[in-house]
Amino acid sequence: MSLQRGAARSTAWNLLTVLGERSFGFAILVVLLRHVSVQDVGIVALASAISELARMVTAGGAGEQVVAAPGDRTVEAGAFWAQMLLALVVTGLLFAIAGPIARYYQASALGWVMRALSLNILLGAFLIVPAARLAQAFRFRALSLMSLGSTMLGGAVALELVFHGYGLAALVVQRMVGIGFYSVAASIAARWHPPRPPRWDALAAALRFNLPMMGAAFVDYLAHTGYVVLVGMRVPVFAVGQFRIAQRLAEVLQELAILPASKVFLPVFVAVRDDQERRYAVASALMDTLAILSLAAAAVSGAVAHPLVVLMFGARWASAAPVFAALSLIVPASTIYAFVKPMLTALRRPGLVSIFAALNAGTIGLAAWFAAPYGLVPLAWALSARGLVVALLLLPALSIGIGQSGWPLLRLMGAPITALVAARLATAAFLHAVAPGIGLLSQLVLGASVAGAVFLLVLMALAPWRLIGMARRLASAFRRSPVLTIAG
Repeated sequence: MSLQRGAARSTAWNLLTVLGERSFGFAILVVLLRHVSVQDVGIVALASAISELARMVTAGGAGEQVVAAPGDRTVEAGAFWAQMLLALVVTGLLFAIAGPIARYYQASALGWVMRALSLNILLGAFLIVPAARLAQAFRFRALSLMSLGSTMLGGAVALELVFHGYGLAALVVQRMVGIGFYSVAASIAARWHPPRPPRWDALAAALRFNLPMMGAAFVDYLAHTGYVVLVGMRVPVFAVGQFRIAQRLAEVLQELAILPASKVFLPVFVAVRDDQERRYAVASALMDTLAILSLAAAAVSGAVAHPLVVLMFGARWASAAPVFAALSLIVPASTIYAFVKPMLTALRRPGLVSIFAALNAGTIGLAAWFAAPYGLVPLAWALSARGLVVALLLLPALSIGIGQSGWPLLRLMGAPITALVAARLATAAFLHAVAPGIGLLSQLVLGASVAGAVFLLVLMALAPWRLIGMARRLASAFRRSPVLTIAG
């Protein structure tokens, strides 16, 4: 299979499953949010952020290490046991500090919730290596179906609990059941079982590789979700619950618009890492396509934030709508950052991955800390505005990744950003004029239509050749004839 076709098919499977998974997941979330309090949502948001930060750190670069060393069982054993030892230590630490953290946030339930969710760290240790094996073989269809299954099973258990009056427990158990199923299913699909402990030199090599990647994983999650811990230090737990819903919508937007393609970036860049010319060609084509599609999604979803939030979750969550509208503008910076880690990891530069991840997370942490006391909407705008700073900070990383100046990649964002701004302004003016006389569903449909049409028209006026080129690339990627073959 050609590199381009393999990447495109994997991306398509990722997208289809993410759509199915998020659709089902949001259906579950809609029901849950009508049966749990905003305070409970805030508690689970804080506990999840803390436990997931710890889980991401222990996972470190284990998955990337396995993907970058195809078929090396010694590397797999070292990666698994290094992660398992770290998971045991970190889980014990979270059990010990859960009580003091609950007292700090003045939320007693946070203690037991945090201890329960910390068990996901141990469960996740059994997922990384088999998932990496499947990704290595471009078996994203299997990974996608298992992810969908974990969402469905976790959601079903959560619904059973919430209908019996256990709202907070439902939110907790949903996450534990999901990751437990995913770990077992991935191990079976990859025909993997925990190996015997390797020799010390293999374990030490895994730790040396993982340590800088652990730092990158920590700051990546802090930048993506974990900064809610900082927000919780500056606002009441109730406000954290409101912010978490807007943040979750922004995460899903990025998962739909960016994640399906970014999942295949590492194996793609590994395949072309020894050919600088092909690295640039692949990166340019991917950035061009992803910039257009991801910013189109941000333009439409943010433009109809109010009817979207109220229709999904009810009027009591309406205050989350303007927060989500602002957070959706994070997408341009997230699109650029999606290239940094796989590019540098493919070049075996884990130290640089950590440095640039820290720069990205640092800007988010500063924005969250200083803007949160002024309110959730100013906080969301501050988080999105730091995207310009991030673009400049990540320019050297893009340049290293493609072996030449990264400016051509950044310039690809110009036309889609212009189209996004035009779409948002046009839709805001349209809804301001017609919203008083129509229902929420009509606002959603008409607003999305206006935003999509304006985005497309502006992009066609500024760069019609890019739309044509994107359509041709996507069409050729799914044809049977190979377009870009893998060397060797």
